[in-house]
Amino acid sequence: MHSRLWEDPMPGNRVPFIPVDHDPPVDRLDDDYPIRLTTGRRLDSYNTGVQTGGYTSPLRRGETLVISPEDAATYELADGERVRVVSRRGSVEAPIRVEESLRPGLTFMTLHFQDDVATNLLTIDATDPKSGTAEFKATAIRIEKLGAPVVAAAAAAAID
Repeated sequence: MHSRLWEDPMPGNRVPFIPVDHDPPVDRLDDDYPIRLTTGRRLDSYNTGVQTGGYTSPLRRGETLVISPEDAATYELADGERVRVVSRRGSVEAPIRVEESLRPGLTFMTLHFQDDVATNLLTIDATDPKSGTAEFKATAIRIEKLGAPVVAAAAAAAID
């Protein structure tokens, strides 16, 4: 498929690169849904865990809504506290995990633990008109405090 890249001189363009104008996510942030949720995978898991779920990993933990320390402070949330995550399509409950790696206004969840937290209930089915890929990595959400007690320190460590 790429054999032409080793031809000398190489025929045609090196890479078919076509710039496009930026088009923001379909699911816009607003006062009701002020936070962006992005979904993805964690290093220790592959898709729904069929291939990796049978193996232990010190990295594997249950599903969490990963948020920035700034957002945790804004919403008065503690690490391990359960919250309701609401999008325009549905809601789920999950414990939060505070991580320095996220910037304020951005949260992260995976699709690895659908039996525990059905993350895909939150995502949108819009697709990119040029590539046809799903826009499930840009969901507008809000976080609702449940008022439930914070998970004890020992239990929170188990989430890690």
